[in-house]
Amino acid sequence: MSKRTNRINKILEIILWIFSIVTIYPILMVIITSFKSKGEALYLNISLPTEWHFENYLTVLQEDFLQCLGNSIYISLLSVFLILFTAAFFSYVLVRRDTRGCRITYRIITLGIIAPFSALPTSQLLQGIGIYGSRTGLCLVYTALYMPFTIMMFSSFLKGIPRELDEAAVMDGAVGGRLFCTVILPLLKPVLATTGVLNFMWVWNELQIPLYLLNSSSKWTLPLSVYNFYGQFSNSWNLVCADVVLVSLPVVLLYVFAQKWVIAGMTAWAVKG
Repeated sequence: MSKRTNRINKILEIILWIFSIVTIYPILMVIITSFKSKGEALYLNISLPTEWHFENYLTVLQEDFLQCLGNSIYISLLSVFLILFTAAFFSYVLVRRDTRGCRITYRIITLGIIAPFSALPTSQLLQGIGIYGSRTGLCLVYTALYMPFTIMMFSSFLKGIPRELDEAAVMDGAVGGRLFCTVILPLLKPVLATTGVLNFMWVWNELQIPLYLLNSSSKWTLPLSVYNFYGQFSNSWNLVCADVVLVSLPVVLLYVFAQKWVIAGMTAWAVKG
């Protein structure tokens, strides 16, 4: 390895360290501040508290946190199920038919990746069909928003599955939905894991869309609870940080435990794509 290459590697290493510090510092600040008293929390630094206040988390849990947690779990799980089911089935039809109409349909759908969310038409549409303000209506909106990206992932993966497998399954009597559920769907586990985790994270962390489409605080998700919590305790940064930690913890744990499946799915998708 030449001296020039070593010099470039050292420069890149320094840059990465700087980016790591910039990323880690606010995370540490939030976690440490969540254990401080109200007075110490005002400084917003990473100095350790003189006394650890674990009761900050109990205070947060008493502020409708569990109700918002249940709403987030329901909305996230239902949305991810609808996204994965519709995207997997629709992608299979588009890839296997491979007609001119299917190719045009695929291009139109994937344009949805760059289409922005529009609150007013969406609200009017949900009001017209009578589901405005409901958690189910919000799940359907998430399905429409995140399905284009998921279809693109599934389609690229399905192109690597040979058609001969379908023909052999048909010869054995598996047709229609049975063919898809018993033969194709088990092969989609890598991309199912990848898109499932990504969509869960996106739905869980979404703030703007529930703010527009949920008309009752009893249906609020956890990100909305942080927004409301900050309004109530804007001077109590220790409680705000404790709330942020609790809201972020489920999705962080999900990614930590599912990381190997996400990486495996992205690798398999890249190879097949």
